[in-house]
Amino acid sequence: MKLLATLILLPSLSWAHGEDKPGPHGGHIQMPGAFHTELVVGKDQSAHVYLLDINFENPTSQNSDVKVTARNKKSEVKYTCEVMDGNHFHCIPNSKVPAKTELVIQATRDKAVGNEAVYKLPLKPFKEGSKKSEGHHHH
Repeated sequence: MKLLATLILLPSLSWAHGEDKPGPHGGHIQMPGAFHTELVVGKDQSAHVYLLDINFENPTSQNSDVKVTARNKKSEVKYTCEVMDGNHFHCIPNSKVPAKTELVIQATRDKAVGNEAVYKLPLKPFKEGSKKSEGHHHH
């Protein structure tokens, strides 16, 4: 019975961490560990990845690393990532990314290793009137 209650609650728990609202840079948020990843996808299929703290703030690239892969059932495309503006990673695909795929981010933020953050592409637009996660606190 507890398992059933947990399974029913899981979808709502995932939204509890701001994943339904744009992040401070207008991107999509996930929480793969003790930090958040914010993904902003460019028109050129590049990915800007911000590693935010638990309060959706203080993006850092110090003592951090990001590996990005686009994958679907048929293919896998690796990205080359480099630090940009000292506060996030700019990642460029090594070949064309299929339209319907998953973008998998394996991130380490300030020596804290996270689980895979999986974003389904194309990213869904945010609901009208949803505000950025700035100032959003939970716990």
